[in-house]
Amino acid sequence: MLRSVPLAILLLACLGCSALPTRPLSLPSRYTLVREPLVVYSDFPVDAHHRLLDELISRRADVSRMLGLPGSGERVHVYLFESTDRFKRFMRMYHPEMPARRAFFLETDTRLLVYAQWGDRVAEDLRHEVTHAYLHAVVPSLPLWLDEGLAEYFEVPRGYAGLNRENLSAVVTRIDRGAWAPDLRRLEGLAPNAEMTHDEYAESWAWVHFLLHGGSGGAELLRGYLADLRDDAATEPLSQRVASVIPAPGEVLGSHVRQLASITALPAQ
Repeated sequence: MLRSVPLAILLLACLGCSALPTRPLSLPSRYTLVREPLVVYSDFPVDAHHRLLDELISRRADVSRMLGLPGSGERVHVYLFESTDRFKRFMRMYHPEMPARRAFFLETDTRLLVYAQWGDRVAEDLRHEVTHAYLHAVVPSLPLWLDEGLAEYFEVPRGYAGLNRENLSAVVTRIDRGAWAPDLRRLEGLAPNAEMTHDEYAESWAWVHFLLHGGSGGAELLRGYLADLRDDAATEPLSQRVASVIPAPGEVLGSHVRQLASITALPAQ
């Protein structure tokens, strides 16, 4: 989940952190760990060689390699909340517009930030939100559906080839119920700050996985689109390019999902 936030709100939060370091609603600040490009802030010690940090750092190279994007040296500031209650209270205080989530990516004019609560699903959450940061460092004008679809793709552990079983299960269920009607143009019409449904997350992931692994030149289409989007935010929608190369793309997408399901153990991981 990502949002752009006014810099004034961010500064208010950071000022509260520095002026009143013991305030229960301040940002985590007791420990600072730098593992480029990550800067991790917490009120509990985090091992500098934690395997999750190793994976997050490697994920930047994965994103660049898979999507044909240049690397970026821009730092990503990660704030880890040890207490779920404190995380929720902090978000209600400083970002009341946000829906209830375990983690967020936020972007200002000068910083890329991730807020997350340390819990059972922190690895999944951080892979997702840090992916947003890596993407926005080089392609700040990503349409919402693609931003979330790529984050859903990269939130699974390395070695899974982007296979998000939870999303796969959701799509297969819709197909079985006769409720599957993929529409890339509809996803492209979502407002930048729209609150996507679970079905929209799943469909966005399915399009990304299909483009990267479904053949038919999809990977080249996606990489070319991202390259053009970096140069011109008003470039033609990806759906137009897909339709010009892949006949009946919705049907081909459905076949790709069915094939994945036939070789994948469900339910979700």
